[in-house]
Amino acid sequence: MIDTCVRNGVFPFYAEDMISILNDGIKEFGLDSLTPEAITELAELRQSNGQCVSGWVDGKVMGCGGIDLMWEGVGEVWLMLSPDIDSYSLKTRMNAYKTISEGLEELIQNNNLIRCQAWGRVGFHRSHTLFKHLGFTPEGVAEKYMPDGEDAILYARIRRQNG
Repeated sequence: MIDTCVRNGVFPFYAEDMISILNDGIKEFGLDSLTPEAITELAELRQSNGQCVSGWVDGKVMGCGGIDLMWEGVGEVWLMLSPDIDSYSLKTRMNAYKTISEGLEELIQNNNLIRCQAWGRVGFHRSHTLFKHLGFTPEGVAEKYMPDGEDAILYARIRRQNG
């Protein structure tokens, strides 16, 4: 494992990054929707797909995300922010959001995506704000979509062809 004591910036994604955010974040919101084994399996799958990154501030993972390619031209975006993000200054948070936006643009271009979609848990307002700032539009509500039976909003970002 890499020494993370002085890490700042965007780095390749490791399963441990997602596991730490899910363990802290799920506890923060009182959720218990995935087993530890399921979290580990999902994190390892995402590490192996090569389409994910992690952002670090002061030696702590502040967020991770990527794209799960569904088929040619279509990908599903996933983002996770650490609950610790709120303890940082507005400037640091804005830099984090700018980095997320730039990373997403790069993944979209590198994979020639026409459609990106993402799911936001109903009631988790941070995700809805973030997706809207990233240029996503809500398409509808999926009832009982989340692993714990909660509803989710499907967001999409479509690249329109000129002419």
